[in-house]
Amino acid sequence: MAATAASSLSYGIGGTQILWVPQGLLEQIVSTHSSYQTHHVDLQHLVNLISCIFQNAAVSSSKGVEQYAQLTDIINKLETVDGMHQALENIRNLSCEMSCCVSTMASSVDETMMQMLRRLKDYSWNAKVVLAMAAFACSVGESSMLVKHRNTDPIAMYVETLKGHRYTTTDFTVLERIGLFKAMIDVANTNLAFLAPSISRIPKEVHSIKDAIACFPTAAYKILRIVLQITSILSKKKDHFESTIQELNVLANEVSHINNILQEKLTLCLRDAEKYTYEDITIRITKISISEFIDKIMHYVRIQGFENLRNKHLLFLVSDLDISIDEIKVLNWLYERNDQMYEIVWLPIIDLSMSYDVKRFWELKQLMKWSVAVEPTRVEADVVEFVKKEWHFIRQAIAVSMTSAGEVVCQNALPMLWTWGNTAFPFSDKTEQILWNSVDERHGWKLDLVLDDFIVPELRSWIENRTTFVCLFGGGDISWIQEFTEKVKYAAYAAGVTLKLVFVGKNKAKLGLSKTDLSRDIKVIESEIRWRFWTKLESILHAKIRHGKTTTAYKTDVVIHEALKVVGHGGKGESWAVFSMGPDPMVTTDGETGLTIMSNYLNWRQDTTGLRFLEGVKHYKEVISRDVHGCIKVHLPVLGRVPGIMVCPDCSKVMDMFYTYRCCDE
Repeated sequence: MAATAASSLSYGIGGTQILWVPQGLLEQIVSTHSSYQTHHVDLQHLVNLISCIFQNAAVSSSKGVEQYAQLTDIINKLETVDGMHQALENIRNLSCEMSCCVSTMASSVDETMMQMLRRLKDYSWNAKVVLAMAAFACSVGESSMLVKHRNTDPIAMYVETLKGHRYTTTDFTVLERIGLFKAMIDVANTNLAFLAPSISRIPKEVHSIKDAIACFPTAAYKILRIVLQITSILSKKKDHFESTIQELNVLANEVSHINNILQEKLTLCLRDAEKYTYEDITIRITKISISEFIDKIMHYVRIQGFENLRNKHLLFLVSDLDISIDEIKVLNWLYERNDQMYEIVWLPIIDLSMSYDVKRFWELKQLMKWSVAVEPTRVEADVVEFVKKEWHFIRQAIAVSMTSAGEVVCQNALPMLWTWGNTAFPFSDKTEQILWNSVDERHGWKLDLVLDDFIVPELRSWIENRTTFVCLFGGGDISWIQEFTEKVKYAAYAAGVTLKLVFVGKNKAKLGLSKTDLSRDIKVIESEIRWRFWTKLESILHAKIRHGKTTTAYKTDVVIHEALKVVGHGGKGESWAVFSMGPDPMVTTDGETGLTIMSNYLNWRQDTTGLRFLEGVKHYKEVISRDVHGCIKVHLPVLGRVPGIMVCPDCSKVMDMFYTYRCCDE
């Protein structure tokens, strides 16, 4: 939390003299602090560890053995805490700086203080206090360990001598008796309490939190300075130790006094926190403009130090933590083949009123080949509201395309990426329109529109070989699959064409038939490749909907007709088949019609062998389907906006629209 110099100074003069500092020093203290705290970490386990170290240091080794199990448990938990790696590195550096300072002249103390504060500039004032306490605990723990083993382990005695501890004050029970350890743990816990979500939801203009924020800089400075003083005292020779007991006592009282002041502020804040629920806060969120939003996002990027993003076309991937692993894998594949035309930055969005799955966040982050803008809790509330209201982010991931000049050219480029891959760069509406204009609406339903090299690496050779008959099919009925594939194999053999059978399941769901359930001559599309196939079809429909092809072009646009059929059958888990040869338009059928066509091959085989085989399939389908109408039910994810009116591809009737709420795939 930031504080202005003026507000801190007025607080320091107002009856709490212990927090007062000169105006010049106050300005120096505040100048070390970044207004944007980018390093956030759950410090509860760290405070627990500090407490355990102090407790162990204050007792003999025989009495402290039972606490090692508690320490081990805390240490194991630390490893899973988001941001803890960076925090531990800062703690080690602080501990080194404190050790170096105790051997220098007093004039170096202020310089060391400023250096410590600058090192912690990206943490809140409250977090700075906890990390400084942890650095002190690190030194205490090391010295305590050497003292306890000096008479049983020669190495401990040698190290203690080399580090100069053998002739210094090492009786940590004194710190326990005078209450110094307790005072330090208390003030650490108080600062930790100020970081609770309930406190952060209090509007900054409320007097209690405003008053508390005003005293944070000087409180943090005073506590860090006391920690340095204590470190210096503990480094003194043993024969001077008795003269320093009183000094340690004074410092313990000062820490307690500062903690009492902070406790009073915390009590008032907790009282006000009850008045402000998360729903109350969302009402007060200031609406920001697109330029302000971009400034904030780019600030996230700059503070992470991502030099590779400078002057780059960016795709801001906006998602919650439920984004599918398959989606990430497919996007990784495209990203690694984009020839550095663009960079991706993930902006994770979570419910700010609830805790989030830290382990899930790190799993997703490690999977992604691109940059992550910021840890989820650091995404500001106005940014979350912006992406929800202005970019219509609901639950499905979106990718906002922004040029190197900061111009947003598409609010969701993912459907373009799924349909066209990197060919759609720079992912603008104009580019997409050009790509669709290159597709003949009447004859564009072709194999290379629904498949690509990611789904079928040998796709190009299949299309170039005009005698290769490709059959895509799906559904979950194993008996239909067995009978259908048997009939297709016979018909293809009799027609003298090379057959390629490709099974793509019934939909994006992971459940269903796998390679082990089908014969070896069937290419089974699974996992992220299956997800890619079905998402590509859905993206084709979304593009057609966006371009107004749902009502006016239903008589001429074959692509939307056939894509609707496949997605409709897949959505219901029904059997279906699509037949293709070379670069010619494909033939789409439901499962029953496809089986009938292949079962009756002998009835329509005349003049349909070789290159004319697909033409024969198409003609016979028209003959047997003239008086047949199968109902279509299409499930499409809502990518920001609700689709408009849809027309049935078979009977040309306007389709009814229903809302479906689903928590996950099958």
